[in-house]
Amino acid sequence: MSPKSVTRTAIPMGLVAIYLSSCTSNPPIDVTPSDEARCASTDVGPPLLRRLTNIELESTLGDIFPAIKGSWRGVKLGVDPVSRSGFANDAAVLQVNQQTAQEILDTAEEVASLATTSPALDAILPCAKTSPTRDCAASFVTTQGRRLFRRTVTESEKESYLALYDSVLAKSDFATGLKWTLVSMIQSPHALYRSEVGTQEGDSRKLSQHELATELAYNYSGTTPSAQLLDRADRGELSSPEVLQAEAKALLESPRGQDVVRQLFRYWFRYERAATVTRPDVANYFTVRTSLVEETKRFIDQVVLTDRGGLKTLLTADYTFVDPMLATHYGYGSSTGGFVRTQRPPQWGVGLLSQGSILAAHAQAQGSSPTQRGLLLYEKLFCKHRPDPPPNIPALPTTMPGVTTTRERYEKQHVQSGCVFCHKQFDPIGFAFEHFDEVGRYRSTEKGLPIDASARIVNASDELLMTATGQVDLAEQLASRDDVRACAADMMATYSYGISDGLPSCLVRKVRPDLGSNEASLTDYLLQLTTSPHFTRRR
Repeated sequence: MSPKSVTRTAIPMGLVAIYLSSCTSNPPIDVTPSDEARCASTDVGPPLLRRLTNIELESTLGDIFPAIKGSWRGVKLGVDPVSRSGFANDAAVLQVNQQTAQEILDTAEEVASLATTSPALDAILPCAKTSPTRDCAASFVTTQGRRLFRRTVTESEKESYLALYDSVLAKSDFATGLKWTLVSMIQSPHALYRSEVGTQEGDSRKLSQHELATELAYNYSGTTPSAQLLDRADRGELSSPEVLQAEAKALLESPRGQDVVRQLFRYWFRYERAATVTRPDVANYFTVRTSLVEETKRFIDQVVLTDRGGLKTLLTADYTFVDPMLATHYGYGSSTGGFVRTQRPPQWGVGLLSQGSILAAHAQAQGSSPTQRGLLLYEKLFCKHRPDPPPNIPALPTTMPGVTTTRERYEKQHVQSGCVFCHKQFDPIGFAFEHFDEVGRYRSTEKGLPIDASARIVNASDELLMTATGQVDLAEQLASRDDVRACAADMMATYSYGISDGLPSCLVRKVRPDLGSNEASLTDYLLQLTTSPHFTRRR
């Protein structure tokens, strides 16, 4: 029987909840984040089914079937949607529509075809070559199912998959039977979703040992639990906070764990956008933009992963990493060799927020953007949601008669267009960055006029929050603000827990003080999230 004669069936994802409720004794799960009123009285969030992100699914399948890595092209899924917080792993937005279901089916077919063809099958299932029997197929289901489902396959599940294998074998051969069995297993909600449901115990739900192993593995290494971690779950060893934190530390310090931290910052500050934007007035931007992104990656690696630094160092470090191309671009640094740690000139910016990639990613094509740069801080360091713009706003001109500087144009345009009520909350923050052009280069003047980089930051009620003059002064003040530290803690929890819309601020109330010190390690805080009640329990 050829593969084409087997009916290709994508699981109807609208029936996932029904499917899961039929497989467990748990009631239907509400994955909608709670409002502040509900979370004010609890330290734990709702039960969740978290669909694997594209990156997590690709890592998972690649780790379970390493024999196919050389020929596999990766998952066939489209780009994951991002939540309002900017992360692509939010359970509330990772829904599965018909297109996603088809893409999962296509991915499952390709993986299964490669995994059940020699020599990969011989490596994955040695008995396939010497004794291709039903017992061998059963071994395949239990072994691969344990890794895919991140728990032991039940007897009823095993018999169901073997029945599928038998039906295909009756018309084809051993390898084809395994292939379509594996296609079905990869499509299973038990493989595609991370279960954080637990069972009722007292006034909350306690996550199972295998749910904890799954949470540890994906939160701190971005992939499926290892066989050794599943063994610990089998033995019930993932119970104490000390054990959970030790496992998390080992995972986070691995190469995969470091990639999880890097991914957090890529989503948090969106600096990689600098590699995709165009800056027509800067002749060398096309060639320098990849170096801008690499500079920021190296800076984050040094501060967060190597030095285990805190938020203050991240925001105020007086060095960066410059290669010869960037040395020409910025006007400082060595013109020979590769990337070198380089001291910034005084007042030419400090910390993450002066990185060329971040400044270029948050700018207009032909000029800086106080609005975009102000919104970056407003959303990512003050944890505010940008207000929805009113309808029918006309496009604002890039020049105005008698207006020379960017600051003057923005101030006049947003007053004249009636946008001042909203923009007064974030444009003034962006004015502190006006010494940097649209590609992150320092400038002392704009069109021959001195730059005014003063910032007066207010809230929606016009209450003064802070004043600053220039990016250096702004960064140093941000690093000492309790609300900025609290926001950073909430953003990291939002990413780790896969939930948003204000809920993380309630879930980390007991561990957020661990980031209260200016020099508290950011990675240590990520590890402290394992001690939060939410890590082990649900409402």
